[in-house]
Amino acid sequence: MSGVSELLLPSPVPQGVEGVLHGLHGRWRGRAAHRRRLMQLAEQAERRCMALLGLPETQLQQQLLEIQSRFRRRLLTDDETLLAGVALVGELAWRAVQKRPYRVQFMGALAMHRGWLAEMATGEGKTLTVAVAAVLAGWSGRACHVISANDYLTERDAQQMTPLYEACGVTVASGGGALSPEERQLCYKADVVYVTAKTLLADYLRDQLATRQGAGRAQQGFAQWLTGGAQQPSAMMLGRGLHTVIIDEADSVLIDEAVTPLILAAPQKIPGMHGAVMWAAEVAERLHEEEDYTADRRTRQIQLLEGANQLMAAMAWRLDAVWRSEVRRQELVRHALSVRHFIRVGQHYLVQEDKVVLLDDATGRMTPERSLTAGLHQAIEAYEGVPLTDPNASMGQMSFQTFFRRFHRFCGTTGTARESTRELWRIYRLAVLPIPTHRPRQTVVHPTRVYATLEDKWQAVAAEVAQVHASGRPVLVGVRSVSSSEQLAAVLVEKGLSAQVLNARNHAEEAAIVSRAGQSGHVTIATNMAGRGTDIGLEEQTRSLGGLHVIIAECNSSARIDRQLAGRCGRQGDPGSVVTLLCLEEDVLRQQLSPALLGIARSLPRWGWAAGVLAGLVHYAQRRSEAQAYGQRRAVMQGDEWLNNALPF
Repeated sequence: MSGVSELLLPSPVPQGVEGVLHGLHGRWRGRAAHRRRLMQLAEQAERRCMALLGLPETQLQQQLLEIQSRFRRRLLTDDETLLAGVALVGELAWRAVQKRPYRVQFMGALAMHRGWLAEMATGEGKTLTVAVAAVLAGWSGRACHVISANDYLTERDAQQMTPLYEACGVTVASGGGALSPEERQLCYKADVVYVTAKTLLADYLRDQLATRQGAGRAQQGFAQWLTGGAQQPSAMMLGRGLHTVIIDEADSVLIDEAVTPLILAAPQKIPGMHGAVMWAAEVAERLHEEEDYTADRRTRQIQLLEGANQLMAAMAWRLDAVWRSEVRRQELVRHALSVRHFIRVGQHYLVQEDKVVLLDDATGRMTPERSLTAGLHQAIEAYEGVPLTDPNASMGQMSFQTFFRRFHRFCGTTGTARESTRELWRIYRLAVLPIPTHRPRQTVVHPTRVYATLEDKWQAVAAEVAQVHASGRPVLVGVRSVSSSEQLAAVLVEKGLSAQVLNARNHAEEAAIVSRAGQSGHVTIATNMAGRGTDIGLEEQTRSLGGLHVIIAECNSSARIDRQLAGRCGRQGDPGSVVTLLCLEEDVLRQQLSPALLGIARSLPRWGWAAGVLAGLVHYAQRRSEAQAYGQRRAVMQGDEWLNNALPF
């Protein structure tokens, strides 16, 4: 990545009158006329692709060389060149991977090439659609990065599409997994690079850090290079710059993870910190809720009372001098109490080989590269009784929200963008274009049912599983956390039912578990790991019985994530059904609804008009949560813009 890209600062988000005009432009970009025009182009591309069906290989290669040359001369091509190129990629896809794009896939690829976010329903073949768009970008001769949701999908998609890229004369590489610096540098030389967002941003930050560290040695290094004693300075860089990015599951990266900063850090030993953390853990053990402190589970705030302050003052002599101030003492103890009340093993983290490994709430996957800041990570380690690590000192950081706005060309795809249409346009200038499905969807969506207690809900889920299982249909039950998946599995065992569990503990078995999830009579319990990029294939017998039945057993803070799970069934016209079974003890309800409102909800019956009211409360709580999250993302963006203006040098 060239140091020149550091100068490409994001444009500020329009405000005032400019913001109003910007919003009107976004509505114009998303209007139906654009969809009709792209569908017409897709129909023409499909006809041209079919016309190439019997073309000899030599003539096909001649056309490929001509099209590559035209794309390299001008990236944003005219319709004639674009249609010829897309049709050619479609025919090469059939010859290389035995997949010919459908009309809606051509439409999705054209939309991304023109800078839209293509909203394609789950199961509509986004992997091939992204590859077609990436080939067009690769022909330009400029760097193209394809962002996948995780390392598993990065490796899978790159491997599946490699024959197509090779047939199109485009080099491709995967940046997933553990690569050496030399391997990573070679990887980024490819025309198209499949990589996760966190890996790409981390490599970008390493490049910037290396550039800054090398600035002071510029004269010496340049002289050595001239005399053959050192590498060319640009050889340090891992890539060819930031030009085109295609983001698969774009809402996950641009919304769910937008403001979580990726921090390039190194462990830093702080004298006395380990002892101070253990001291705070001991103090927390001696404190009593309501007498010495209060814990507000709705706002996740700890308030220390007089009893806690007196105990801390009495025990302060055991701390090193630098940790004895009242402010530092209180911060340490608040962290220790937060771990006991708000941070749960199996939901927020796991303990693996005497190490605390954080879990990603949106994906359900382990994130060993992450750690909590300000001593909170060490507080968890003290609570779990594992060796304490040193906190990380930041060497550089950036949010995805800031990073992806630095690219020259920006597009993507997802199945769940409509809830975030305004934000995607306002922040990223990325208009959402809905793509129709190839076949009509046959998914049956049953009404949401909300129960009073967690125990009532688990019993209802078990009864639902037993009923559907008896018909021979496969069942997928979605929950939010590792602990919930294991708890539900135990309830099913009590009912005489067995289930495969897919969570962060057994992520190595993911491919095998997913491959069996669509088999007749199979029951699978999964965290959000199964929510994105998971293609559950069905047997012919399963289709005749009604397809996959999905049970959403815990609601997420955003309805988009629930829709991702629901999208595991009814893919490409297959039959399927979805039901949501919840309770009034869901985290999002306790955080967003007042105790008084929850009390009224508990008094309502579970049928008739009241069932609709309870389901409406769930949607209301999720909308409030989404609005709060948007406010946080906007505040971070404004802070980043202020820094860019205040520190232009």
